[in-house]
Amino acid sequence: MVKEGKKSKRGPRDDRSVSSRGTKGTRGKSPKAGRKGDKGKRGKSPKPKSRKEGKGKDSSGNKNPENILEYIPQEYLDNVETAEPVLHFLPKMVASTDESGASGSTPGSGVQSNTKFPNLRVLLSAAEDDIRLHRARLQAAKANNINFLRSYKIENDEMWLLRQQRLNERTLMLSKLNTERSMILKELQESNVKGLTPQEMTQVQLARWQRALELYVYKPPKLAQAETAEEIERDLEFLGLLEKLLEHITEEEDMSEILSQAADMCSTLVDVTKQIVKDATEQVAEAEDVYQIRLEAHELFGRNALTRTEEIQNQFRINGRAALQIGNQLEFAESKRKRCESASVLIRRWWLMENTAEQESLSGEELNVEEEVRGVVPLASCRMDPLFTRRENSLDAARSLKQLRQVVRSRSGNANMSVERSDATVSRRFDLTANLIKRTSEALEQRLLNDFSEIYAKGGVYEFTTKPRAGQIEWKKLKDLARALNLFDNGRNLLERYVQLVIGTRLPELFDSAKIKSSGEEKEEENDDEEEFDMEATRSELTKLFHQLSEVCMEEFQLIAYIFDNPDADVGMGEVIPLKIARALCTRVIGDHKNGLQSRINDLLDSIDRKTDFDAGAKKLDTFVVIHEKASGLFSLLRDSAEKLVLQTDDSDKNADTTAVDSLKAFLNSQEAGLNNSHRHGYLNLELRLLHHECCNALDQAGCILMAPARIRVDQNLLEKGVLEEYRAPLLPISKNSIKRAGFNELLSGPLKQSVLRQPLIHATDSLARARLMFGSGKDGGETSARVITSIYSQMCNFYGQAFLYPIAEALQEMLKSSAPFAAPQLPFNEDEAAHDMGVDPAFWVALERIHAAAKAFDREMWAESKKGSLRVWELLSMNGENSSAIAAGRDCRIEFFSELEHRGEDAVLRALDTLSAHIQWIVVTGAEAMLSSGGARLFNQLSGQSGGPYAMSSGTSLEAPNSPAVKSLCYCLRVQFVQVQSALTPQSLSSFWTALSMRIYDILVTRLLQHWYVSTVGAVILARDVEALRSVSTLAGTKHDHWDILRELLTLYMTPPDALKIMLVGSEGDASSGKGLFQRAGREQSLVFMSRRVDFRYKTGQGLRKSIWATQLLDELKVRDPSDGHINMGLFAAGRRV
Repeated sequence: MVKEGKKSKRGPRDDRSVSSRGTKGTRGKSPKAGRKGDKGKRGKSPKPKSRKEGKGKDSSGNKNPENILEYIPQEYLDNVETAEPVLHFLPKMVASTDESGASGSTPGSGVQSNTKFPNLRVLLSAAEDDIRLHRARLQAAKANNINFLRSYKIENDEMWLLRQQRLNERTLMLSKLNTERSMILKELQESNVKGLTPQEMTQVQLARWQRALELYVYKPPKLAQAETAEEIERDLEFLGLLEKLLEHITEEEDMSEILSQAADMCSTLVDVTKQIVKDATEQVAEAEDVYQIRLEAHELFGRNALTRTEEIQNQFRINGRAALQIGNQLEFAESKRKRCESASVLIRRWWLMENTAEQESLSGEELNVEEEVRGVVPLASCRMDPLFTRRENSLDAARSLKQLRQVVRSRSGNANMSVERSDATVSRRFDLTANLIKRTSEALEQRLLNDFSEIYAKGGVYEFTTKPRAGQIEWKKLKDLARALNLFDNGRNLLERYVQLVIGTRLPELFDSAKIKSSGEEKEEENDDEEEFDMEATRSELTKLFHQLSEVCMEEFQLIAYIFDNPDADVGMGEVIPLKIARALCTRVIGDHKNGLQSRINDLLDSIDRKTDFDAGAKKLDTFVVIHEKASGLFSLLRDSAEKLVLQTDDSDKNADTTAVDSLKAFLNSQEAGLNNSHRHGYLNLELRLLHHECCNALDQAGCILMAPARIRVDQNLLEKGVLEEYRAPLLPISKNSIKRAGFNELLSGPLKQSVLRQPLIHATDSLARARLMFGSGKDGGETSARVITSIYSQMCNFYGQAFLYPIAEALQEMLKSSAPFAAPQLPFNEDEAAHDMGVDPAFWVALERIHAAAKAFDREMWAESKKGSLRVWELLSMNGENSSAIAAGRDCRIEFFSELEHRGEDAVLRALDTLSAHIQWIVVTGAEAMLSSGGARLFNQLSGQSGGPYAMSSGTSLEAPNSPAVKSLCYCLRVQFVQVQSALTPQSLSSFWTALSMRIYDILVTRLLQHWYVSTVGAVILARDVEALRSVSTLAGTKHDHWDILRELLTLYMTPPDALKIMLVGSEGDASSGKGLFQRAGREQSLVFMSRRVDFRYKTGQGLRKSIWATQLLDELKVRDPSDGHINMGLFAAGRRV
């Protein structure tokens, strides 16, 4: 049935009446929404239109004939292509059923029960009749012949049969194409056809291409199975098919003919495809109408089923309330009956007890309650009720006695019993009965406790199967006894007895004072004989102790879960009884101040403290770790077992059980924290003290002399409060004087030995591992773990820096002398011998390299940032995400350590640079000038009156030597020194150091040249060679060496004749302001000062030195003054100004 106001995809329509039960409405007509042109395409239609045929009016308002086969509805006549089904048989069947149901309904019932509604099979049969009627109307409207309504059958429709045939043929064609797909593609790739004429080859190629085209149209590549060859897939594209068609055609006429035939094939294929699309559209339209009519039948059936379901539900609601009230009344009556029966039994029990007490009082003979209850007196001679004397009635007896005790307590606590109390006889009888009840309860409880102890003492395997087995503990009997004992004071005496039984039978060596005393005396005698502490024996003893405790507790937790699950306990108590007993057991076993686990561990630690040697501290730390490790495993097992203490049943309160288990876990956590905190209190100070001692001991064993520490100030406030202050390691630095006295070789074989550098790191990593085991890692350790890790790392930074590496770096700096020897060197040096160290011992660079390697090893072994799985400081602190302050403190210590070490290392390297500079001055200046004290250079100085220097050579001097002796010796020494520096410094530091040394060499050479030396033409050749050699050495490392290039250009001033100097200085134009020549590249003043050092720039006269004529003329032509006439600022010639 179509809902009112629902829109169709064909167009907006109103509903019609579908049955006598439905609401009536109107549904107009509208053009078909999915139609294009006049081709008759049908879109998806809404639910079919239904009306009561035979009576009423048709869509045009005219009276409908009596026979539906005598007229055609107006919807079909208006537009047969968009006509929707107009139902007749379905609405007629529903209307007739509704009329019969309405006539047969009971007045006043409130609902109309339609039990005669047709079933789904009948509705579908009517729907098939409507389908046949709809098809006949379509054909009659198309032919405008009303006879089709009577004679049309779709099985005889030729158009329908032809369409079905075409669709079947297409299905077969697609199947064939899919089967022959590989063969079609393979034939399409074949190009050589032997034995055929060109025309035949063309026809064959066209036939193959046609099949490939059909394959492309009917089954495109994306919908087919993937092929392995890429070329085949490319050929299935349309452009690829065209390329394949014209692949071997060269003539234009042949090409036109083939393309014409291919166009005919395409046209034919388009016509076939068009017909296929039309057939598919008509078939879908027919299927849609059939589907809508059948859907209407299903909807009618569904609505009727829903209506009937609502009727049943309403009846259930009406009748269900009455049934519920009856059930509640029956339940209340049953509870009253049970209470009456319980009261009757209680009265009868009270009467029996009262009668027995009265008889005892009258006879004057005291009743042996305890003997009768225990079974000492034969049953035939017992005067008490058999309920209390027979063991099989223990649970019922305990329940009865509990009720009787409640009666006694209720009377004694009721203040409105004045009338009863006034009767002395009644009061006396009540007191006698209460006394007998008390004695019986005590005797029965004692008997049950004795039975529980006997059965538990027998022992057995802790297996809790329903079927008893040989050697199995009798847990069912224990459970029955526990249920009965829980009725006496909520099982308080049972709890004490059970804990005592566990301690006495399962852990006798832990709580037996006699065994403990004898064992302690034996150990004291052994300690007197043997002073050596056996760590393996201690570990074995602790392992055995913790293993025994864990085994006993886990087994007892299982037993507790099975035998103490008491359903008769008070509300809120039955679920927590097992957990309460487990708590009491753990408290006694672990926290007993005399013989518990905590006491045994304290005794063991006290025995270690009695040792006076230093190794006792290390052994105590190891014992701490073992205790913590074993305790962690024990409590982990106990927490797991705690979850199994409460057996889940259908009647149990899961929320209450979960709360109780969590409470027990919290108790176990508190016990573990109490056990560990008592040890952690003294662990940190002992750990830091031991770490400091081991590090200092490693230096002492290496032969280092340590300085006396500064006095540490004690916090008096903490001392007065009795709080143990955290240990602060004293600073014992290595004596720098001892290092300087021992020398470089002793330093390398002593404190800078690899094993000595590595030993403190080994001790530190051991401390970190112990701290991680003691305090935990990650968020489990919390703030305490982060504080301990930070303390260890801070102490190691102080020791490894201030006490170890800092003094060594400072001593290295002070061991270098920045002054050169007074005596001139004997040049040239013999290169067959070891090179002069130039004041810096090779061991100095080895020491620096080891210090650098030690710093990297310290950072790698201690901090190890971003190294997962290393379990070093960074990872341990980063696991505590909330303790960012601890990471910040660790980073500060790390930065301070490396910055201070870097500062001292830079000072040592600068001292080495100063020392090398002094020795370069000693070789280049002192050594070169010492060679001028004799020979031709000395005669030249006497004749010219100038101190010419090593490059003021006469014109006849030989040029066979490539370099001067001083430069040759210096280059040899520097190359040897470079190898040592390169092995000690990082690439970046080496570049900076060698660049600075290059500048120092340049400044020494240029300063001496411009202030004291003169250069002749021959000497300029030697000077150029020396500069090139020095430049070669200087460029072994570093990047900023441009000053040597400028110097090489300036040296050309000494090799150029005077008449060509102007061009060299200002260029070919001869203008000083032209910005060319040496004035532009090296600077005006610098070029003129260098030129003034020519030997021919001045000459000696009686009145002193005068400038040469060419020099005066050159300066006048350039219109510049001679800067050498005044004071020369040597800072302008420094290498640093040219960088």
